[in-house]
Amino acid sequence: MTIKTKKSEETCERLLKVAAEHFAAQGYRQARVADICHEAEANQAAVSYHFGGKYELYESSLKHALEIASAKFPLPCDESLPPEERLRQFLSAACRRIFDESEGSLFPKMMVKEMAEPTEALETILRDLVAKERDIIIGIVREILGPKATEEDLILSHLSIVALFQFFNFSRSIRQMLQRKLRKEPPNIEHVIQHTVGFALAGLHHKQAEIAARV
Repeated sequence: MTIKTKKSEETCERLLKVAAEHFAAQGYRQARVADICHEAEANQAAVSYHFGGKYELYESSLKHALEIASAKFPLPCDESLPPEERLRQFLSAACRRIFDESEGSLFPKMMVKEMAEPTEALETILRDLVAKERDIIIGIVREILGPKATEEDLILSHLSIVALFQFFNFSRSIRQMLQRKLRKEPPNIEHVIQHTVGFALAGLHHKQAEIAARV
C-alpha cells in the first residue's frame, strides 16, 4: 500500500467516524458537510471523491455505525440455544446499544433522527440494515409461539417486543433532562434488561395461551 493510498483510506475512515457522530447528534438535514470535513481534517472535495455527496456519506455512515454496534454488541447467532435464551441475548444486545456511552450507540441515535425526519435512506435501513435483526427476532417468536401462530401473531408480537427497548431509545432526551435537572440516576442497564426480557416472555407466554385456546 502506497503512502498516498493509506492517507486516502485514513481520510475516508475519519469522515465516516465524524459524519456518524454529527448525523447522530443533528440528523441528516441539520448536519453540515463543512463542519464534518473541518472536524475530520479533510477538504469538502474528499466527500465527493470517497462517497459522491452528502446523502451517500449519510448512507455509508449509517452502515458504519451499525457495523460498530454489531461488533460491540452482537446479536444471538447460536440456533442450538433455546429460543428464550436467544431472546434474552437479543434484548441484552439491543438495550446495551441504546445505553452505550460511546460509539456503540451511534446507530440507535441515528435511527431516532431518521424516524423524526425520514429521508430516502429509510427504505435502505429497513430493507438492508435491520432486516437481519427483524428476521432473528421473528424467528425466535415463531419458535416460542409454535406452528399455530398466524402471521398477524408474529408481526404484532415482534412489534411489541421492539417497542419495549426502543422506548428507551426514543426517550433519550427526556431521560437526560431528568438526570440533569432532577439529578435522577441513569437507569441500571442490568435491571432494564432483566425487566425487558421478563416482560417480553410474559407477553409471549400469554400469546401462547391465547393461540392454544383458539377453536
